[in-house]
Amino acid sequence: MPRSAPKPFETRPSRDWSAELEVFPARRAAQPVSRLLYGKFCEHLGSNIYNGIWAQVLRNPGFEPWHLFGNDAQIAHKVAGLEREFGVKGLGASRERGVAFPWVPCGQGDVAFELDKAEPFNSETSQRITVASVPSGATAGVAQPICLPLHRTREYEFSLAARAKGAGLGIAVAVRRGSPDGAVVASKTFSSVPGAWARLSTHLTMPEGRYERGEVFFLTLTLASPGTVWLDEAELFPADHVGGFDPDALRLWRDARLPLLRYPGGNFSSGYHWQDGVGPRERRRTVFNRAWNQPEPNHVGTDEFMAYCQAVGCAPLLVVNAGEGTPEEAAAWVEYCNGAPTTRYGKMRADNGHPQPYGVRLWQVGNEIWGSWQIGHCSREEYAERYERFYRAMKAADPTIHIIACGQDLRWNEPLVTRKGALIESVSIHSLMGSGFRNSTDALAAFESLMAYPTAYAGVLEALRRQMAPHVAHPRIAITELQVFTNQRQLPNNAEIAEALFLAGIIHTAIRSDGLVELITHTANMNHGGGLRKVREIVYPNPVYFTSKLYATQPGTRPVGIRVTTPTLDVPARGGMPEVKASPYLDPIALLDEAGGALVLLVVNRHHEKPIPATIRLDGFPVKPEALVQTIRGSSYRDQNTWQEPDRVRLHEAMQRLGGEPLRYAFEPCSITALTFRRKP
Repeated sequence: MPRSAPKPFETRPSRDWSAELEVFPARRAAQPVSRLLYGKFCEHLGSNIYNGIWAQVLRNPGFEPWHLFGNDAQIAHKVAGLEREFGVKGLGASRERGVAFPWVPCGQGDVAFELDKAEPFNSETSQRITVASVPSGATAGVAQPICLPLHRTREYEFSLAARAKGAGLGIAVAVRRGSPDGAVVASKTFSSVPGAWARLSTHLTMPEGRYERGEVFFLTLTLASPGTVWLDEAELFPADHVGGFDPDALRLWRDARLPLLRYPGGNFSSGYHWQDGVGPRERRRTVFNRAWNQPEPNHVGTDEFMAYCQAVGCAPLLVVNAGEGTPEEAAAWVEYCNGAPTTRYGKMRADNGHPQPYGVRLWQVGNEIWGSWQIGHCSREEYAERYERFYRAMKAADPTIHIIACGQDLRWNEPLVTRKGALIESVSIHSLMGSGFRNSTDALAAFESLMAYPTAYAGVLEALRRQMAPHVAHPRIAITELQVFTNQRQLPNNAEIAEALFLAGIIHTAIRSDGLVELITHTANMNHGGGLRKVREIVYPNPVYFTSKLYATQPGTRPVGIRVTTPTLDVPARGGMPEVKASPYLDPIALLDEAGGALVLLVVNRHHEKPIPATIRLDGFPVKPEALVQTIRGSSYRDQNTWQEPDRVRLHEAMQRLGGEPLRYAFEPCSITALTFRRKP
């Protein structure tokens, strides 16, 4: 009996531990897959921006007061985290001495410190150091533990703002090994600090020699004679920075062909005022990041972020402040980014050195306004009205932009969709999964629930589409935050290979939505969620980085029909995640390139320990004998990379013969595999 015509995607349970993949290249989708499904997200949170993608090494470069790091418990947590990272003690003791966190007193002598609010160079305080006496040959001042990217460069640019009481007082900057009084490996002295604020700059060269990977140094700022100095806005950049950004981060995201990056948040966006982050960098005021209880120096703002996107080669997605912000502020930001130099805010951009408009197309009106934790949280009815005010103001500034409303579930979306449907171009959803698991949850059970979730997610998306369909001309969903969100080391988490498989499964579900999902900005870029990590100035990829890279760099663009017969998985409802029946262990997508000469089969094996042997039939698509095989895999479903072992999980590539007709391949456990076939002439 002839087989029935295949659906675009069809799955069947197998009778044994094997699978069959039948691909129908002639059944091409009408529209190509959008590369925006492979995007990322970044936020002013923790070390995502500063001590993350931003290359400047020092923490709290403006010597800002302790209260900008949160309450006592939050400060204690930050102190413990840095002490753990650098392997040092005593960072918290500086508070009683009047020294800014994470600077510490250093040297010898009779010295007094104060975070001085009188006439700082910038923001709230400067660091005052008064040396009453110092032993001959000794120095006194402040120090900070640092690491340097010595795997890349031995050259560094140091600068700070300083002033002195009295003439002829000098300040020495030094890099010391291991402790504030360790051996000096690089130093320079500013011989005479002026009485008025001045910017002092120098170049430091680390000598040739043997340095340990991730070695800890201390940067010291010291006086060798009695006197008083005030310090502010200290910066230490590797000389190979690219417009202020970390070249390793830029290289990795360029290599991954990152298509889209969401900014500046996240919760941060609901309290962010974009004008704080433009203009001369050293004069931008440090403010309190209320979303994440940390100082925000505003060194990275609109123009820096646009330069980062240009260097990476990705498009920006900007989230406006719809929490405590106003429609007028949002419209002004649109004009700053997209307006001609003859407009008010376009002229401001030009005066800041950027005459050409940035042409930012994608804008989101607020972040998680539905959440009680959000600055400016409101009811669903109020958000619907708020959205219209923002929409009209922003469109007046630039009618060509594409606006994403802040959505979530059916209940929250209902007044937005039914009352403002004519103004809806896209609705966002955030899917951070696994927060409901308890400490006692079995790790494998949590892993299986996370692996099965993309199967259930198709129903979530379809329900949102059905709600929009009567009211919105072209229903679209933007998944603007997405990650495994267990936040527990004993459970699968976003640093592990589970995140790589989870993202691949959601991408497959999005591709099968036939354009309903217009973009994904996965969480996140660096030191937040899964993406890149920077520890001790060493940048390395989380496993999920390779998912982003694999999907964004493979040549397939046009989905084609596929039928899979595979073992399946049933999971019960647990940890706030749904019951799922018959979730396929093998989850495949087939993509044809635009020329029709390359066929890519992307397959996730969700089983934690078993390979799945499969036969592969390509209907009417004769192939060359060798295929490119790319596989993301580890040795365990709990595998992750670390700064000591950055390549434990990586992307393996090889040309391989897959046999005759049918083709045969065994998909490794807990893996993502791309098989790229070339059409035989």
